[in-house]
Amino acid sequence: MAYQAIARRWRPHKFEDLVGQSHVVQTLKNAIRTERVSHAYLFCGARGVGKTSVARIFAKALRCPNAKDAVPCNTCEECVAIAESRSVDVAEIDGASHNGVEAVRSIRDNVAYSASSGFYKIYIIDEVHMLSISAFNALLKTLEEPPPHVIFVMATTESQKIPVTILSRCQRFEFRRLTQTQIVERLKHILATEKMAVSEEGMRVIASHADGSLRDALSLLDQVLSHHSCSTEIGEKEIVAALGVSPTSSVTEFWAAIAAKDTKRILALLNEVHGAGVDLKHFSERCLEELRFLYLIVLSKESNAALTAEELDIAGSHFQALQAIAANTSRVAIERMAQILNQATGQLAWASLPRFVLEMSAVRMSQLDALAKFEAALTTGTPIAVAEEQTPKAPPPEEEPMEAMPEREAPPPPVRSAPVGSGPNWQSFIDSVSKKRPLLGALLCHGEFRMEPGKKVVLAFSQGSFYERQAQDAKNRQDLDEFLKMHFGPDVSLALASGDGRVIQSVEKSRLDETDRLKKDALQHPSVLQAKEVLGAEVVNINVEV
Repeated sequence: MAYQAIARRWRPHKFEDLVGQSHVVQTLKNAIRTERVSHAYLFCGARGVGKTSVARIFAKALRCPNAKDAVPCNTCEECVAIAESRSVDVAEIDGASHNGVEAVRSIRDNVAYSASSGFYKIYIIDEVHMLSISAFNALLKTLEEPPPHVIFVMATTESQKIPVTILSRCQRFEFRRLTQTQIVERLKHILATEKMAVSEEGMRVIASHADGSLRDALSLLDQVLSHHSCSTEIGEKEIVAALGVSPTSSVTEFWAAIAAKDTKRILALLNEVHGAGVDLKHFSERCLEELRFLYLIVLSKESNAALTAEELDIAGSHFQALQAIAANTSRVAIERMAQILNQATGQLAWASLPRFVLEMSAVRMSQLDALAKFEAALTTGTPIAVAEEQTPKAPPPEEEPMEAMPEREAPPPPVRSAPVGSGPNWQSFIDSVSKKRPLLGALLCHGEFRMEPGKKVVLAFSQGSFYERQAQDAKNRQDLDEFLKMHFGPDVSLALASGDGRVIQSVEKSRLDETDRLKKDALQHPSVLQAKEVLGAEVVNINVEV
């Protein structure tokens, strides 16, 4: 006889065999007992958590002539036919391969006919989210008002892709992911029945890589049993070798080495993982998951709230190892590690040398003390010397102090108000004009100003520029003359000229020069240089408010 996979051989055949879906089971059984069966159901959840199995058991419970208290007998012809997907009155449709409108039209044409035996005629549509929009529209009316003998049971892993008009016509059930403990308990039961032995740690490895899916766990178990056809107990080491995955101990040891700042051990461990053929992106994701456990443990200590291994869904020995690591780190350090590792994980998929990306990130995570010192210096305002240890200072010269080369002083910032020696404040005048005529005030920012004897105001713009043409406008010149008399006195006169080297720079030019100077000073500031060195970052932009 052909071999049948464990996942198929151990598929649930009654509600009591289901794992972790008690809320769904209770509702469906009560609906059958009280005869409150709806015309349409939607089962949502991750892969391998029992959606299609529940649909089949539900169909058995409705059609089995020997069913008692919503429990099918699983021995009659109808139960066997449904289990083998050959029942005439229980149609299973794959929405991924039958997603066109023609498939739905055939359903719509057949629902009018009663069941060949019994009362209910059931349609199970798997991966219903794969149906096209036309198919959903064709199904809509039939789904809303089907004949009394027809029941639709739809399953999906992506409920967000189903139109709201379909969702509103169904009873919706959310299937939960299984915990590692639930998967391990089910594996123990199956292995005891199959008379095979797998260690507790080995089953934990399988459960952790199943991602809450019992079907995935059984498929992994099948692979392990095929790889090790021996009668002795299969341990964690053999399972890791069979599946080509990273063991839990390697991930925990990785964080222990980082917490201990043991760079040599970190690199050696990553070399072992890479040499074993483990996918580095998968290893990095497992490390992130473990970092989450560390974060929760540290938070529980800070809030004085007890945290158990059962709450984290991990083994007791694993929990104790994480507690020892958490004692040597802090919440802030874990948050920074998460940022570094999350960025590295995203780069591993396209990096030309992913191993180096992970090694560099791991070493950086182990050397966060430099960043803490930098933050402390910023908080206290203490100056930070960049690379003082690597570059020792030269001994002071023996010459006399007066003969030593004087240090170059930073140039003073440019003056943004009126020119030196001119009494009136040109910036104050521009501000007063901008309040009444903003466009004219903006125009004056680009002009060059000086006050000549006899209270003659000379205003110059670049020759042939847009600003010069606007200043020569009759309306603008008239208003400008009035504003000058109001601000500087009635005996002030205005003269327009073309800009030359004899006049000082405009207010706008002064502002731009000042901005450039501040940006240059910011880029050379010791704190910024230290931050770039510690974080391995680059300055993207500098915002200056002057």
